[in-house]
Amino acid sequence: MGENNPVSRWDRIFADTDRGKPVYDDWLDKHEHILRLSADLPVIDLGCGYGCDTLYLAERGYRVISCDISEEALKQIRRYIPEAETVPLNLLDGLPFADGSAALIIADLSLHYFRWADTVRIAGEIRRVLQPGGYLLCRVNSIRDELFGAGQGRMAEPNYYETEEGHFKRFFEREDLLELFKHWNVEYLQEADMHRYGRKKVLWEAALHKA
Repeated sequence: MGENNPVSRWDRIFADTDRGKPVYDDWLDKHEHILRLSADLPVIDLGCGYGCDTLYLAERGYRVISCDISEEALKQIRRYIPEAETVPLNLLDGLPFADGSAALIIADLSLHYFRWADTVRIAGEIRRVLQPGGYLLCRVNSIRDELFGAGQGRMAEPNYYETEEGHFKRFFEREDLLELFKHWNVEYLQEADMHRYGRKKVLWEAALHKA
C-alpha cells in the first residue's frame, strides 16, 4: 500500500509467501463486546493481507468482507477462508460501501502507509461508512517500532519515512492518533507488543466509536 507501485509490490509479497492457513493472535479477544455489535452485518476487514483477522472472525461465526490492494492476498483468502467475501481495494480510492452501512470496521496494520493528508481522508471514509454507534478497531506502527523501520530512511513527513526500496511507512505517537481521530470517541488506546516475522513489533491498538 505504499507509494511506489503498491499493487505489484504487495502482489509479489503475497505470491511468494503462501504460508498456508492464516495464524492469528488474540488482540481481538478483549473487544468481544464490540464484535457482537456486528452480529447482523458483515465486518469489513480493510487491508486484510493473509487473512489473520478474517479467519478469527469467520471461526466465530461473523460474516466478513475482506479487502486488500493485492489480488494475490485475496486469492489466499478465497483458498483458506472461502466463506469470506473478497473485495479488491486501494484505500486511496475511497471505500466502495454506502454511508452508514457497517457496524464494525477493522484495519489491522493497514493505515500506516500514507501521507498525513491521505491518512486523514481514509479515516474520514471509514467514519462515513460506519453507522452511528459503529466502531473502528485498528493497529498501527508505533514510533518505537525500531525493528520495523521507525526513524530509518528518508523522512518525507514527520514520522513518515521512505525506505531504501522506495516504499513508505508511517509511525505514530499517541498525539498523532488523538489528532487523527479527534472527531471520534476514543474507547481504548494502548501501546503494545506483538511478534511479526519472528521479531518484536511495537504498535498502537485503538478502539474508536463513531458518535
